[in-house]
Amino acid sequence: MSKPNLMRLLPAAFLLVSLAAGGSVAFGLGVSPREAVVRVEASIDPTSVGPGLARELAARGDWTDYESEIARRLRIGSRGTGFFVNSQGDVVTNAHIVLSGARHRALGFTYAEWDSTTRLLEVIRDIWVTVGEGDEERSYLAVPVAIAEDLDLAVVRIARPPGDTRQFAHLQIGRVDRLAIGAPVRCCGFVDSDYQETQGEILSFVHGREVLETPQIVRRVHPRTGEEIMTVSGTSPGPLHRLQHSAAVGHGSSGSPILDERGSVVGVGYAYVSDRRPEGAGQDGLAGLNMAIASNVLRQFLMAHSIPFEDDRP
Repeated sequence: MSKPNLMRLLPAAFLLVSLAAGGSVAFGLGVSPREAVVRVEASIDPTSVGPGLARELAARGDWTDYESEIARRLRIGSRGTGFFVNSQGDVVTNAHIVLSGARHRALGFTYAEWDSTTRLLEVIRDIWVTVGEGDEERSYLAVPVAIAEDLDLAVVRIARPPGDTRQFAHLQIGRVDRLAIGAPVRCCGFVDSDYQETQGEILSFVHGREVLETPQIVRRVHPRTGEEIMTVSGTSPGPLHRLQHSAAVGHGSSGSPILDERGSVVGVGYAYVSDRRPEGAGQDGLAGLNMAIASNVLRQFLMAHSIPFEDDRP
């Protein structure tokens, strides 16, 4: 990484970024993404993690980053986005949303601090999935059926009340290998609880050993415009795990599907690269460094956990 002390990978659900309108692109959507994309919320029962924890944190004013994040999650839980991958009610989202954020490996915590939050797996109080909007909006309790923290992927299954036979609109899983740098994409998710669709393009494909491996920032020439841009690259050889795109994201858009022109999921948004220099120091072209887990990783995850899904084949 060219500036290791200045740049970190942080969960998109934890930070605010500016939304920018994209250009007009025709997307061939077989299903309206608004019908398949949902809000996901998780909360923690503070009493379950030890009665003295909240009091201890409240009594101290000088929190570490870790303590600040734990206190925030105990207070408000986490919110994000998900999408149906089948009509029965299985929703893909990020693991850090289901785990109420605190165990996401991209946070700047020590390994001891990461390990100490394992107990949060056992004290998630409620997971809610909100489907539809307006008069059609309905919230369901959900249970986690598959979680992979190292991939930052999870599947939750809604718990239907008696008599509910609704068939849910769902998205197909697309093929990243059909795409090239500059291919148009659309991010569909909830920003501050409001549904938004933003447009952009693929800026880079990121290879490496792990999905959450620390990236490096490199300067490249845009293949279409010829302009110099900042892009993300892997730090070790390995398979394609992530893609970088320029569709705007915001607080709550973690778990958003990244769609190709066919309307198929080619990525799951989970983070963006943030410049951590003091305010006013300049961002050196870092806008639009938004990250998504590639659909080939998602496909393998769903297959490994026997989650039915529809593949977008040629």
